[in-house]
Amino acid sequence: MPNDCLRAIAFLLAPLTLPVCTAGVCTSDPLPGEHRHEFEFFAGYSPVSTTLIGTTSGDRFVAAGFSYSYRCWAWKRASISFTPGILPAAVVLEPAPAAYQPTRRVYGFGITPLGFRLELLRIRRVYPFIQTDGGIIASTQPIPFGSPSGLNFLVDLGAGVRWHPKDRKYAFELGYKLLHISNAATSYTDPGLDNNLFYAGFLLFR
Repeated sequence: MPNDCLRAIAFLLAPLTLPVCTAGVCTSDPLPGEHRHEFEFFAGYSPVSTTLIGTTSGDRFVAAGFSYSYRCWAWKRASISFTPGILPAAVVLEPAPAAYQPTRRVYGFGITPLGFRLELLRIRRVYPFIQTDGGIIASTQPIPFGSPSGLNFLVDLGAGVRWHPKDRKYAFELGYKLLHISNAATSYTDPGLDNNLFYAGFLLFR
């Protein structure tokens, strides 16, 4: 099991070299002066968990983190970016098992080296995007409740809207992600946790 975890971590960290490895195959941007590098701070909250993929219900989730984005493939009205990120603050709030007991808080740290974003109608000041991320999350206790491990995989899929001021040096965005946490059936039990994460972000461009 330790060797499996090390191989999984190595596999997930390998894509961090993608901007360097793909520099020769990325397209030029048809919009003059448009940035390629983005730095984002984001924070979000999931008020309730669903059972679309996982089987855990009633949990809440709070997350805050940073991401870097490199626009690799660009067209006039759309672009695809590579978006690795980290979650230095990830907290699962589990319902109290009894009325007289407090809510169970489990703290974690995540990394999402596998991330891609598709931006549409980007010539406008307000435009939509679709994003997906994948990585791992380590927690102080096993999550969700009933899981045997404090080291899990996470994957999300979501969409949002971005707004640019006129100078296009920074931007704001609002979005939603279905963020799934599980051990990917690497253990004898895998309850899984689906978070409905609503988030806001602030971006700086370079």
